[in-house]
Amino acid sequence: MALGLTDPLTALSFSAMSPEQLAEHHRALLAAQRDVDHWRRLILARIDLAVASVTDLDEPLAPPGLYGTICAPPADLRRLIGIAPTDVRAGEGGLLIRLRAALDELSRYEKTLEAATGEAAGILAYRSRTGAVA
Repeated sequence: MALGLTDPLTALSFSAMSPEQLAEHHRALLAAQRDVDHWRRLILARIDLAVASVTDLDEPLAPPGLYGTICAPPADLRRLIGIAPTDVRAGEGGLLIRLRAALDELSRYEKTLEAATGEAAGILAYRSRTGAVA
């Protein structure tokens, strides 16, 4: 089994950890991956809002003849979802650039986590098959 991926990337040696330490570290890596996934979804949602803000999306209007009926669209949707008013839209363009950069950084971090998690899982699997303890 080829080991060593974690040495240069994280300064850890999974092969030197006890099975209990390695299992705990693996659980922490999995939790970090869940956090990354959560933050990715939040950033992508915020990117969508920034794009909507700078594109000047109008409130939905009911087709003629439906005013005052149950079929009317909800009012103040832009405000409800936090789309910036006209006077602050310029800042959304700059925010969009920063959000995309953060998403790129998050992707690089995620790839490192995936590599470390995969190696920890591989060592745990190897030890469970061979009965090795260190």
